[in-house]
Amino acid sequence: MYFWNIEALKEDIKNDQFTEKDRFVYGLIYIVLCAAGMEAMMRLPIENPNIWDAIGSLGNILIPLIGTIFVYRSNGGATGTDFLGRYFSIGFVVSIRFLVLLIPIFAALVAYYIYAFPGEEPVVSTPADILPFTIWYGLLFWRISKHVSDIKNS
Repeated sequence: MYFWNIEALKEDIKNDQFTEKDRFVYGLIYIVLCAAGMEAMMRLPIENPNIWDAIGSLGNILIPLIGTIFVYRSNGGATGTDFLGRYFSIGFVVSIRFLVLLIPIFAALVAYYIYAFPGEEPVVSTPADILPFTIWYGLLFWRISKHVSDIKNS
């Protein structure tokens, strides 16, 4: 794994020494750093943080980490083929399909706020804020993994 030496990395790629496992490791690091960066930007500064904020943040980092590893293994691991191509293309289509599921989740959350906090805005996160989206995110990676697994031998 190279962190600074771009010429050596390019040589490995040119000489066909850049393995599927190498692609996976670079892709995973990129995904986890993006998830952690986005999470940090969303959470700083936060008013009245509580345990649900921490659970949500942890889920937003762990789900892509564990989910990407799961998808990699579903593709055949180190002996798989074109992990990143499959991961990003299938992930894109599955994500578009999953966006539709956010409509009823948001509608239910709005209804919850209207009835649970009439005329006031809640100041702290609750399980209703965090759990539906965390479950949605986990199911997203499960479906990506399923679709990648379906074509792993082709």
